Amino acid sequence: MIGLVFHLAAVLLAALALWSIRHELTERATARLAWAVTPALAIVVAAILLIVSPGKRYELWVAAIVIGLLLGAFAGLLLKVNRDYGQGLVRVARAWDGAGAAALLLLLTLARVVTSHLMNRSSGKFGVLGAAAALLAAYLAARYLVERFYKSPRAIHLDMTLGKNPKRTLVA
Repeated sequence: MIGLVFHLAAVLLAALALWSIRHELTERATARLAWAVTPALAIVVAAILLIVSPGKRYELWVAAIVIGLLLGAFAGLLLKVNRDYGQGLVRVARAWDGAGAAALLLLLTLARVVTSHLMNRSSGKFGVLGAAAALLAAYLAARYLVERFYKSPRAIHLDMTLGKNPKRTLVA
């Protein structure tokens, strides 16, 4: 019963993570703190899935985290970022990779609920779903960190309004 509660909480948090990254799809200016919400939620979801995972494969989890960090850092370098320093706003050109990672994380949590609680199948004890969630969370976290500490300080200043797309060209 307690596993079901944790899995449902993970589904809810993964759905919130997907919802919180919508600013990348609409190219709207967003506060810097809002950028941190998606990776933070993804990390919590991955932690829940790893903690309640019936298979404890630490080496697989570490490998997934390292690969996710590398891929996320590379993806972060590819983002085209503009920043309004006075308002504390950041905007990127339409990017599908972050939303795709958040959507996959939601699918993983739904798969965990279905396979563990609705199908009553026995686990293979490999920890693959937890490792995949860790990979996606590391991807989103590294992508955010590169945007925040590398791309954003070098970004061109544009005057922006919160929640609006100024319809100007973004520069790498």
